[in-house]
Amino acid sequence: MVKAILGIVIGMMAVGIGFSTCSAQDGGPLFAGTAKVDITPDDSFISAKGESWRLPDSAGRPGVKKVPPPNILDHIFARVLVLKNDQTSLAIVSADLIIFSSKKIITEAREKWNVDHVILSATHTHSSMIPRGLCPTGAQHSWGWDYIHDDPGVTVDWPGLSEDPWYAEMETKVVGAIGEAVKNMFPAQVVAGRGPFESAYMAHNRRRVDADGRVHDMWDNPNRLPTEPIDPTVGVIQVNDDSGKPRAFMVNYACHPVGLMRSGVLSRDFPGAMVDYIEQELGEDCLAMFLQGAEGDLDPYDTNLRDEYGFNLMRQAGISLAKGSLRVAKTLKLQQDKKNSSMEIREEIVKIPHRRGDKVTDACVMTAVINDEMALVTIPGEIFIQHQLNLREKSPLANTFLLGVAYVGEGSPFLIYIPTVQAAKEGGYGADINRCSFVSADAGDRMVNAAVASIQELIKQ
Repeated sequence: MVKAILGIVIGMMAVGIGFSTCSAQDGGPLFAGTAKVDITPDDSFISAKGESWRLPDSAGRPGVKKVPPPNILDHIFARVLVLKNDQTSLAIVSADLIIFSSKKIITEAREKWNVDHVILSATHTHSSMIPRGLCPTGAQHSWGWDYIHDDPGVTVDWPGLSEDPWYAEMETKVVGAIGEAVKNMFPAQVVAGRGPFESAYMAHNRRRVDADGRVHDMWDNPNRLPTEPIDPTVGVIQVNDDSGKPRAFMVNYACHPVGLMRSGVLSRDFPGAMVDYIEQELGEDCLAMFLQGAEGDLDPYDTNLRDEYGFNLMRQAGISLAKGSLRVAKTLKLQQDKKNSSMEIREEIVKIPHRRGDKVTDACVMTAVINDEMALVTIPGEIFIQHQLNLREKSPLANTFLLGVAYVGEGSPFLIYIPTVQAAKEGGYGADINRCSFVSADAGDRMVNAAVASIQELIKQ
């Protein structure tokens, strides 16, 4: 039975206003479909326009005419998984972009392919394309979000991004890939879990807080100094066909893909190396996907990589994450009934006050519960890692996965950084009111609490 609940006001704090729920207990067999599409701009397009690749962190501002980089280190892709039963459907799109927020894709997926819910998840690679108009005007440097004190949902013309021919073509390709996944569905079973992961390449917390409370930005960590908090685990969601063969393999991990951010090459960074290795190990019929977590204050140990040695370090980081994920996958046990499945999905608007003035921003949090065994929670911004740890601690489902930098079609497309209350007091990049953080200090708590309440409600239905 499908339930829709609209226009509900929750409490004096306005923690959440308005949510819709699709409930699908005993929704019949679960089906899945996958697709992948190349979204790399070709050389002829770039040359004809006489412009740069528009990499977010390359030297100079986006749109300034200059010679394109000499090579494409990696082609960039959008990867699609569609899950569907008799009651509802969900498309998860993982794209090699720094931000991925297109209401056009979500609307057309519903209109053309009858997909009820769509998650647009950015891997958040800092060495990929950005559309014209994404960076705020008057930016002091190429990326330009550092000194923005307002909601990008208001300051950026998101529908206008489609005026960029490359971006418009990308949107069309992604809608087509969702359709391809819908057309090629197979009976499926989902298994998920989380396990320990330690690596000499991966995440450290880039905010070093001294004993006196002063914060220093530690962008890289070549000496591998211990930092906290981090999440020392990796999450895995595996979709098998009815023969038990893996057909989709999703990795949920929190870390900024910034190793190549100023190298001047187009690259998927470590998520690209990770998916390549997994697909090599599991076979061409299995689509690997990276689902970014709460990467707000986490970086890989090595950044500012520029040459072949640096490119190899980035690849080793991705391979390390792939191997850790495959180790976790070996411990997973299938519990789903082959005949029936459940999939409950709720999209809820959470009201977020600003840190300056009396403005309020709508943030949409999607909570998807599958078979009462696992939950996906989307956050439309760069949320700090402690919130991911808090969500997992509070959730009634052990397999709860936070997807940061993810958009589902409503509310502000991008909240920039979402620190903790403590980090907001301490300051530092991503937490200081003057650098990349316009939301209230308790914004992350509000969204996490809303998600936990949704999970608790959905598993009762």
